[in-house]
Amino acid sequence: MQRILRFAGTAVFLSISIAAWAQEDEPTTRRGSRIIDDTTRNIYGPNTSKYFYEEDFFNNQAKLHSIDTTPWNFDRFSYVQRYNNFYQDLGNIGTAIKPIYSPVTETIGVSSGFDIYDLYWKGETIKYYDTKSPYSNMYVILGGKGRSVTRVTFSRNINPQWNIGFNYRVLLIDKQVQREGKGDRHVRGTYYDLYSTYHTKDSAYTVFINYRRNFQQVDEYGGVLIEGEYEYKDLFEENAQPFLTEAESNERRSNFHVFHQYKVGSGLQLYHKLDLQKHRNRFNDSDPDNDYYNDVIVVDSATTRDQVELKTMRNEVGVKGNLLKLFYNGYAAFRKFTMEYKYFYEDYLDFDTDDNELYVGGRIALQIDSLIEVKGWAEWMLDDRYQIQGSIETRWFEASAKRSVSTPSFLSQAYRGSHNVWLNEFNNVEGTEVKGNLIYRSRVFSVYPGVRFTTLKNNIFFKDNNQETGQRALPMQSEGFQTWVSPELVFTVALQKHVTLTTQTLYTRILENADDAIQVPDLFINAQLVYSNIWFNGNFDFQAGVNGHWKSAYYAPSYDLVIQQFYIQQQYEAPSFPIVDLFINAKIKRARIFLKYNNVLKAFSDYGNVPTPFYPGINNLLDFGFDWSFYD
Repeated sequence: MQRILRFAGTAVFLSISIAAWAQEDEPTTRRGSRIIDDTTRNIYGPNTSKYFYEEDFFNNQAKLHSIDTTPWNFDRFSYVQRYNNFYQDLGNIGTAIKPIYSPVTETIGVSSGFDIYDLYWKGETIKYYDTKSPYSNMYVILGGKGRSVTRVTFSRNINPQWNIGFNYRVLLIDKQVQREGKGDRHVRGTYYDLYSTYHTKDSAYTVFINYRRNFQQVDEYGGVLIEGEYEYKDLFEENAQPFLTEAESNERRSNFHVFHQYKVGSGLQLYHKLDLQKHRNRFNDSDPDNDYYNDVIVVDSATTRDQVELKTMRNEVGVKGNLLKLFYNGYAAFRKFTMEYKYFYEDYLDFDTDDNELYVGGRIALQIDSLIEVKGWAEWMLDDRYQIQGSIETRWFEASAKRSVSTPSFLSQAYRGSHNVWLNEFNNVEGTEVKGNLIYRSRVFSVYPGVRFTTLKNNIFFKDNNQETGQRALPMQSEGFQTWVSPELVFTVALQKHVTLTTQTLYTRILENADDAIQVPDLFINAQLVYSNIWFNGNFDFQAGVNGHWKSAYYAPSYDLVIQQFYIQQQYEAPSFPIVDLFINAKIKRARIFLKYNNVLKAFSDYGNVPTPFYPGINNLLDFGFDWSFYD
């Protein structure tokens, strides 16, 4: 309780002090004439620097977005919280992470199967800027117990047609179990991108180009070492010991991307896309005889050095344009891939690791009026693999549907490493998802009732081997169906003039679950109670309140760090522990700050959230962060 009071006192004192400083810094009123230029007044700001996405440009939608300067939910810097708690990780930022509810894939061709770091890659969507002055932003998070995040953004227009920029993000996350001191890292993640866009004066020719790279390095500890039966509180003991001390997994991804088009007219544009991607995963351990590996030695060596790498090159050419209110697109794509197994020879495999894929597809979008938009996308690989999607958005409801038949991943088909080996002949995976929700908004409350229906066939998943010795988990393909339905209700109500309550409730009913391939919580709840206002003559825009999350107990998937995969198990339940955070977010001129006290209830309990078996979630910690934008 003393920590909470100190947090509240600090937050109020700091917020009022900064706001008072901002008020004192207001320019005094001057009488008489004056010259307004760069030497007397900074005329540049959020309204002179806008950004846009390549996807919007591709769809012929001229959308310029304003730079986000609002304090709303600025405190949600961890990936789990940023995505509304719909992901499961290993209890720390930057570790292996997966969706709680399995989505229908949009990758129908080959894939490596190593996807537990996807979010740290796909979550970085490049923004292209149109700036009237150089724009830069510094984003810094100083989280409790050595959890820090830094992001630097810079962009500027060389001339009205040409813009360049870069982003640089670093995750430096200390261990939360047996941390020896500041800088005893659990995660080191480094991402950067370089980008540029150019168009001719008549906009007949436009090109987007970027290079992206991410290196995710995790010191794997295998969870808390437990012998025999245990209680949840044992995972949070101060002297809790890690299972492993020398293991490390890492992933390196890079992608070079070019999109350029020639505009014949509004009804016709010719374009080409190129993507060159490398995706390498490694697992290292200088102690391969550790009990964690259950005495399984496939590749006998003094140290474990497992590695796979997938290289792809995709070329896409097509046409697109607008015919009245209809946007259309047709394309053909050629994708070359090479999968390199360190310990497997291609002669032993029943499938190609160096081959080509051919795709044909198209998109449509119909803007009936300002209130109704219909979209569709279909892609076919000239065999039984395809995907098709459709959606409709209106003022009163939203609905979408997707279906795909996709290729089994390389990892599920075959793998040989220091402690694992298998060879399979799996069939293509089928998935269907239909969802929709109603929309009602008023000045007092908003309500969004919805439902999602998902079914999988020939689903491939990793499952507990259920043996005291041998490989921990093995891939398997279900011969039946997994079907579930999830009704959802999102509700927002203004309790008072400045007080708002928002809740999101999701109930999941599994209708069919062959081979117990799906494990999800029955009930999932997010909630936020917030007070927001603007004080000190508009100089202090803030929100303060409480965030809450709870889900019912369920058999959360375990994690096999050797193959970097979550796997289905039915021995250890994740507890239904409520997560409650106190926060204050504020905007002062061109800066935003936040203070947050994480996991308040952990201060009154001997255990807390356990997102993955044997991996404790974070304790009650104080976080601080800010970002500052510069326009000159």
